[in-house]
Amino acid sequence: MKTKFPSRFQRGFTLLELLVATTVLLLIMVVLLQVVGGVGDIWKSSTGKISAFQNARSAFATLNRTLARATLNTYHDYSDSGGNYRTTNNANTFAPSKFARASELHFVSGPTAQIVNGADGIANPGDAVFFQAPLGDTDDVGLTSLNRTLNSTGFYIQYGDADASLLPTWLQGFFNNTKRFRLVQFVEPTEDLKVYAATAGGTYPAVGSGINNWLESFRPGTTSPRARVLAEDVSLLVIRPRLSPKDEESAAGQLGESYDATRVGSLLAPNYHYDSRAWQTGYPAGRVPATGSPVKLSELMRNQVPPIMDVAMVSVDRRSLLRFDQSSPTPPVELQVASGLFTDSAKFEEDLATYSQQLSDAGIRHRVFRTSVEIQGAKWSNN
Repeated sequence: MKTKFPSRFQRGFTLLELLVATTVLLLIMVVLLQVVGGVGDIWKSSTGKISAFQNARSAFATLNRTLARATLNTYHDYSDSGGNYRTTNNANTFAPSKFARASELHFVSGPTAQIVNGADGIANPGDAVFFQAPLGDTDDVGLTSLNRTLNSTGFYIQYGDADASLLPTWLQGFFNNTKRFRLVQFVEPTEDLKVYAATAGGTYPAVGSGINNWLESFRPGTTSPRARVLAEDVSLLVIRPRLSPKDEESAAGQLGESYDATRVGSLLAPNYHYDSRAWQTGYPAGRVPATGSPVKLSELMRNQVPPIMDVAMVSVDRRSLLRFDQSSPTPPVELQVASGLFTDSAKFEEDLATYSQQLSDAGIRHRVFRTSVEIQGAKWSNN
């Protein structure tokens, strides 16, 4: 048997070849690590965005669902020649003349700084809305089984301390003094309703009149209604009451105005103000614009809920705000709404795009939520 020995000419890899192979392997590993790291960053960024806007999406759904349930429980009652109803102030002199739409409830929306006492356009940007709805919120054990009892409720934006402000005093020191925009909902329990006391006199309740003005209980800093933060980092809420195009064309004729197709959606609330009690004596002048016709816009709103509400909400990504100073009582200028925006409801879309572009230019990641809410209890009439 012959034994085969390896040839003396066979050899292994040289040191240079090993170095080259190792270098190539390292380069491949570096490239793979960069790819994996990039994918990880994209994943974390996407997950962060989903998490950042998830609460805002839920809050937006809650707002719209509650708004759709707004009601005035209207009925027809006698009124005098001036359109006033019998009240405690005119009981001895009241002379019935005709039937008119009546309600003791109240629906009001518009710029927060103008309808909420103590609010301003910087710390409370955009619009607020207040109304009654059958939410069944009560502390009275005798009413807890009635899940459709009436509540006063409202929504608006508030800039202030973060969640630490809702904690016990001894815990607040463990959190950073960071201020944020928040979407806040106020709910007045059934047993504490003040709207009936506010409307019993037959005149528009003046701001600052205490218990005689149900809106007074919703101003910032009060503790009477329940307040809960629906979502943080919501920098803007805009609400535009409007009619359907067909109803708007009909209403324009009654108001003595020509129907302008370029301003569709702006006839009912040209400056975003809507108030079901704007017809009452004492209503703030100029809040609801007058018209050239004997039929005024305030009369068109009389004890009616708007049939459609265009709602827009802007939520910002908290991580993109880290480079801004958020300890000041005043929000960063990059988040503030310019004074000329959202004053003409015909420019609703245009102004929303302008504000969105402002945030993009500042490198602030954000999302705009939009919808049109149909009020279930609205029985709109142009009569």
